[in-house]
Amino acid sequence: MDECMKILRVVGDIYPDVVGGLEIHAHELSKMQANLGHTVMVFTSNTNNLPTEEAKDGYKIIRYSRIVKLFGNSISLDLFTRLMKNRHTYDVIHAHSHLFMSTNVCAFMRLIGSSPFIITNHGLMSASAPVWFNTLYLKTIGRWTLNRSDQIICYTDIEKERIEKLGIDPTKISVIHNGVDTTLFVPVSAKKPKDRKQIIWVGRYVQGKGVEYLIEAFSQVLKKIPNAHLTLVGDGPEKTEIEEKIQNLQIQSSVTLLDDVDNADLPRMYIQSNVFVLPSLMEGVPRTLLEAIACGTPVITTNLPHLRNIVDGAGFVVPPQNPQVLSEAIITILENSSLAEKMGQSGRTKIELWYSWQDTVKKTLELYKSVIGDRA
Repeated sequence: MDECMKILRVVGDIYPDVVGGLEIHAHELSKMQANLGHTVMVFTSNTNNLPTEEAKDGYKIIRYSRIVKLFGNSISLDLFTRLMKNRHTYDVIHAHSHLFMSTNVCAFMRLIGSSPFIITNHGLMSASAPVWFNTLYLKTIGRWTLNRSDQIICYTDIEKERIEKLGIDPTKISVIHNGVDTTLFVPVSAKKPKDRKQIIWVGRYVQGKGVEYLIEAFSQVLKKIPNAHLTLVGDGPEKTEIEEKIQNLQIQSSVTLLDDVDNADLPRMYIQSNVFVLPSLMEGVPRTLLEAIACGTPVITTNLPHLRNIVDGAGFVVPPQNPQVLSEAIITILENSSLAEKMGQSGRTKIELWYSWQDTVKKTLELYKSVIGDRA
């Protein structure tokens, strides 16, 4: 085994404390790195009065207290103190998303002197904040934070180009694809409900996820396919508004809302669905999309440049904020089983070739070693 490293991961929230793609990514990365023999410590916010310290899945968690939460972002003096004491203790500090205050603090530590600092970009814009705030933040604090890092990990070449346009040195930006566990998310044989056509969405109810447009599109789908059913999986601050919209459209009998589902239960839900829909206005490379494709489920997502190649052959891309076109895409898949099967098979092959989680972890560890070696 290669020499083991001491890794400090800093993330606003982590699974299962909070369920979301970024949170699961941080958890799974920590778990696999620990399983490979590395020492992994995670600093994360304490969202539900959980233990301050906890060991799980081979790694250790320290939860810091927060003063307030703004746009889904925990503001904490406790984190500042903990990082100040530990900024030289680990071989590498890996923070997730330049949008978190926790990453801003890591950047400050690097400025005054710390272990090498890496940021994974999970999307340049926050779905929890208004556009004007996103734009202002990205040009100021966001750019400053990215510039303080030794390396930035992004998922696609398109994201790399966008970061470069902020004035970030291209040599410090590495493309490492997001990945999915292809041994867990497998298109095994599973019976889909015979009495209905199943549509699924998985995510957090926050601004920018576009769930309201999915609800409007689904109401139109029902006019053509009365036995269609929509399952929404997740939680978040906008959930009540979505529930009200469902009631106003009088489609509640055809919609099921589930709170957060254990990650191990998601493959069955994807497999039993006829189509997965992600109508977001902004995204990184969401794990839920990769998971659904890995399960052989056709997908529909909005026409975001960095998602086109991923979805190509595995489903459709549609314009954002357009319920009419979205409904037409859903109907096309639901009414054409041979097309759906072809999309499912094509998508699974693509995931196996290009989006293996094991490959993601391997390349991330290689990046750590190169950064540590450069600074040795």
